[in-house]
Amino acid sequence: MDEQSKPRHEQIAFHLRREIMEDYFQEGDKLPSEKRLCEYFNVSRITVRRALQTLENESLIYRKQGLGAFVMARKNEQPLIQLTDFSEDLRKAGYEPSSKIISFKKTKSDVTINSRLGLSPTSQLMRLDRIRYANDQVVAYDQTWLPASYGQLLFDEDLESKTIYEILEEKYEIPITAGSYSFNAISADKEIAKHVGVELGTALMCIERCSKTLGNKRVYYQYRYMNPAYITYEIELRRDDSSLNSTKEGMPLKQFVPKFTV
Repeated sequence: MDEQSKPRHEQIAFHLRREIMEDYFQEGDKLPSEKRLCEYFNVSRITVRRALQTLENESLIYRKQGLGAFVMARKNEQPLIQLTDFSEDLRKAGYEPSSKIISFKKTKSDVTINSRLGLSPTSQLMRLDRIRYANDQVVAYDQTWLPASYGQLLFDEDLESKTIYEILEEKYEIPITAGSYSFNAISADKEIAKHVGVELGTALMCIERCSKTLGNKRVYYQYRYMNPAYITYEIELRRDDSSLNSTKEGMPLKQFVPKFTV
């Protein structure tokens, strides 16, 4: 994919990354302010913040509250762990993502889902069911629940060609800043088997995920049922002196990415 076809925040991150790597900005230099970057690239502040977050995730910059963004020393480079959405993952792997909406409607409260979204037990939900494609091949089926306050923002949007991330961040300036994941193996029931295109009882990978915005507010809760014939996840850990001597449990996670074989 050429640079011009990438999302705008990735183009800005690419531009700034190149200037940092080519030493246009030196270690400790302050980057232009968010306002200056917005004016220069003619984009919204949320787009600039996404670009800066990308560079911070790559440990190319660090930010100080009220002061701005500064270039990180190269010796402090850390592995890249980045929160992405499904379509971003597919595009990076060279596939064309698309979706088909099965249903999007208001639904009654669910004790489990409401709890995971941090809502009262009686709060109304909106549920979005979509089939996810890579180059027109079905690779996953999503069941997504949103608080009504966020769901109503998406009701008239093109959710077959755009992602929830894109709409909330670009149109409404609601950044997705964090996410939690849980992986399970499940046997496909009748509904899931139909939408994933597999036989009843087929073993599938299920990701339960919760995405959050500023203030730790939960934007949506989702079950994603993935066909392991097309998608696997690769995890790479780092073991070095700093991790061996650390008082924290475990080792730093270097890479956590989906692998597609469509």
